[in-house]
Amino acid sequence: MGIRQLTAFSFLTLVLVSCGGQKASAPSRAVAEAVGPNTYVIFGPNQLPNPVNKGFMNNPGFVVTNKGVVVIDPGSGLKIGKMVVDEIRRVTTQPVVAVINTHIHGDHWLGNGGIIEAFPEAVIYGHPDMMERANHGAGEDWIKLINGLTDGAIVGTKPVLPSKTLNDGDVLTFGMSRLKIHHTGHAHTHGDLMVELVTEKVFFLGDIVLHGRIGRMDDGNFKGNIDAIDRALAANANVYVPGHGMKGDKSIPMAYRTYLSTIYETVKGLYDQGLTDFDMKPQVVENLVEFQDWGSFETEVGRQVSLCYIQVEQAAF
Repeated sequence: MGIRQLTAFSFLTLVLVSCGGQKASAPSRAVAEAVGPNTYVIFGPNQLPNPVNKGFMNNPGFVVTNKGVVVIDPGSGLKIGKMVVDEIRRVTTQPVVAVINTHIHGDHWLGNGGIIEAFPEAVIYGHPDMMERANHGAGEDWIKLINGLTDGAIVGTKPVLPSKTLNDGDVLTFGMSRLKIHHTGHAHTHGDLMVELVTEKVFFLGDIVLHGRIGRMDDGNFKGNIDAIDRALAANANVYVPGHGMKGDKSIPMAYRTYLSTIYETVKGLYDQGLTDFDMKPQVVENLVEFQDWGSFETEVGRQVSLCYIQVEQAAF
């Protein structure tokens, strides 16, 4: 079993254990909300995949331009992608011309097939690292994982991969709409794209930022993620859209930055004092008191202390 398969297996095991015996709350109504003059987001339930939300848990977005619609992260399965299409059609008669996938985690891009089924000429974009991993079976791994968590809710979904690459500084122009791409290196994953809608001052963060729930960092880098948030803040957007959780002003990315930097600085300080990751966990938790009501805090914080410890140790040599 390779590293990719081990990561998926460990993720599935932990989620199944942490969700055992819990009743999932009902998902939010899937209605697109305007976050700018021509930009919309369907805010998904801020949960892990489960049989109630049927795997819908992210924040698909779309921008209506006079040259067509651009979709950002159409969700985790074929039916969810079709739901996004239904919402687009409720808003506009324009066709979808482009889809941007922010990173490799399947809850964000396995809905590509639902978009392409309705708009086969649409071009799908992703970072080269995301495309490489998808070409080596990451999509199939995520389909298996999400089906396991949702009692088969995304059966029939097949990976539909990006065909064109995007990287830092690229700009996509559709009529009067300009979308600037930001990639700062290893952050939440190695291939994260953030999308700045320059013309409307709306900034899509992908999973560089979550709000109200603690994200997994198995593929991530704490310092790199903090650097990416700093880039997003420098854009001075009016609206920031996290990968999971509700939108807002700069306070949304700032909150997650505070969470990550508190872990990193606390772990680094205690590492310098000679403590082990196990010994330092209580102090880290105490320093994170303002985040202890965020979803998945109890199941994630110990793992994140250990991951951060490894990264601090590597940086010391």
